[in-house]
Amino acid sequence: MLIPNKYSGYSADGIRLYRKGADPSAAAQAQEQDRQARITAAVNTINGVFNGSPTRKGVGAASSLEQGQKYYLADGSEYVAPSVNLLGMTDDDGNAIAGGGFREKMNNAALQDPAYLRSQELFKGGSLFTGVEETPGTGGRQALYDDQKKAVYDINALDVNKQYSEAERQNRFGLARAGLAGGSADIDANAELQERTNKGLIQAAGLGDSAASDLKLADERSRQSLIGMAQSGIDTGTAQTMALNQLNATQQSAAGDRAGASVGNLFGDMSQAYLMNQIRAGQVAGKQMGASSYGVSNPRTGDSGYINK
Repeated sequence: MLIPNKYSGYSADGIRLYRKGADPSAAAQAQEQDRQARITAAVNTINGVFNGSPTRKGVGAASSLEQGQKYYLADGSEYVAPSVNLLGMTDDDGNAIAGGGFREKMNNAALQDPAYLRSQELFKGGSLFTGVEETPGTGGRQALYDDQKKAVYDINALDVNKQYSEAERQNRFGLARAGLAGGSADIDANAELQERTNKGLIQAAGLGDSAASDLKLADERSRQSLIGMAQSGIDTGTAQTMALNQLNATQQSAAGDRAGASVGNLFGDMSQAYLMNQIRAGQVAGKQMGASSYGVSNPRTGDSGYINK
């Protein structure tokens, strides 16, 4: 009965780590190389998706492992299974060949070759594929950032111009009713309208820049999060799928946020406010004139403040 332990070459769960008499560090080395290769492939895949590079992925899991046969890894890169030349232990008649101990030792050493062990790990882990699928690149996300910036600016610039048209109409009618059309009050009011319009357009441009910056920041956060997951062990195919899904989700969220960026109410009741300011200015001037002429707040009062009858 075989007792699994480090001396027999088996782990506690019965998985063969190495052949008895061979170097156990070779298996550990092969496993670590495979782990690092998976991490590198997953990280490269994530960066490729976010950078808009063409992507490749292996398809059709291999059902057998043939020496010298070309396969594909999960990231679409080519992989050729290494060949292992084992020495025969018997002749054609089934009789043991002299020097069997030496031959067995050589065979054990060949089976512990890191390249061979890695091929076994890849095959058993379902990471070898017989075909490859290519997806054209998108050219990166800069076009999307520019589109987000333009979309937010256009929405708010349209709002600014709409507000200007309404404020200009109200201002024109208000000045006409007050008999101030065509005068200095008309010129001042239109100058104020134009100044607020220009400020609104500048604000709209700033909102567009912020929207593009927010989208870019969201992408970078997603990239770093996925890279962290890749370093913890997700495979290349999963990394690619998650990266594409995250980019789509971020893009949809950004599209929904476009209408939320607003310049607000730029003009308010500017035309009426201007006229009221003019009226109040006239009232103040009139009171000051009356006070300077009579010296008291009511021309009908005497020095004592009582009304003269």
